[in-house]
Amino acid sequence: MFLEESSLVENDGDWLHELALNNTVLETLNFYLTDIANVRIQDLELIARNCPNLNSVKITDCEVLDLVNFFRYASALEEFCGGSYNEESEKYSAISLPAKLSRLGLTYITKNEMPMVFPYAALLKKLDLLYAMLDTEDHCTLIQRCPNLEVLEASFHNFFSLYLLTLQILAMMFWWS
Repeated sequence: MFLEESSLVENDGDWLHELALNNTVLETLNFYLTDIANVRIQDLELIARNCPNLNSVKITDCEVLDLVNFFRYASALEEFCGGSYNEESEKYSAISLPAKLSRLGLTYITKNEMPMVFPYAALLKKLDLLYAMLDTEDHCTLIQRCPNLEVLEASFHNFFSLYLLTLQILAMMFWWS
């Protein structure tokens, strides 16, 4: 189910509940960058339990700390984007991401929550930082921990920041080879 960046009028969150109750073959659930707000964590958990082939989930801004059970049930998950980080950064060390996760999109993450990603960084092949609240140095710190990275999606507000990051990446590539 792909709804990314769609304009929707949501009456209630019952659509997600019905999907959770009546679907066992869902592989992709994407309502990233939509105005969908009525998301019950229990429905996401039920989808993860009932759909063993669920490999890609992109969601709106729901607190990542509330997704602990979802991540535990979504054992086939290879891609996750979205979530929000509204609590103290130390609390995010409790998050355990699925072992197969190789594509990650960090929406509005700051430097303080970056350590949550470090244990999984070597597994990442794609990293979406378009909506991350990181400066050039933070980007470099995170990217240095991703030796298998194939795709980086990032946004820079000035040419100089992009130039510095490019130099850092080239230096890392030379060092790794």
